[in-house]
Amino acid sequence: MISENSELSEYSEFSLFNNNPMKKLGVLLLMLVSLPLMAQENIVDRLEHDILGQGVVTIHQDARLDSLLGMVYDPTTSKNKKIQTVGYRIQIYAGGNTRFAKEEAQKAAAYIKANYPEIPVYTDFVAPRWVCRVGDYKTIEEADQVMRMLKKSRKYKEIAILPNQLINITL
Repeated sequence: MISENSELSEYSEFSLFNNNPMKKLGVLLLMLVSLPLMAQENIVDRLEHDILGQGVVTIHQDARLDSLLGMVYDPTTSKNKKIQTVGYRIQIYAGGNTRFAKEEAQKAAAYIKANYPEIPVYTDFVAPRWVCRVGDYKTIEEADQVMRMLKKSRKYKEIAILPNQLINITL
């Protein structure tokens, strides 16, 4: 027959706080680290709470604004600071994975930099090809306007607007 005391001592070995200060410290640190993660809430979330007797606030906004929330802009220290968000770019060249294709992509980039210095240029290897993409546009209308201007130069045969690109926005 097993006594009650032996059963209690058997289960006390698995207790979280069995007089081990390291376990207590570990649990305390875990709780402190996870607390801020649960409390992260932006201004839109705080405003949209339904509080009895205070009315309801509904905010309709572009989903891309969520990526900007929580950012702090300080004009004294924010010289040429950039943030990244989703937008549009114009692809002016797409070649193969040869050295010739790389040179052609670089030539396309050099032409844009020489003739349109205000347009940012990105030459990358996106497997399996070399591409040259230009611009950082928040709306498709902005991208379309620049694409039409580039088409008028008749330098490039296949120009396309690429949606859902990670673009750089200067603050």
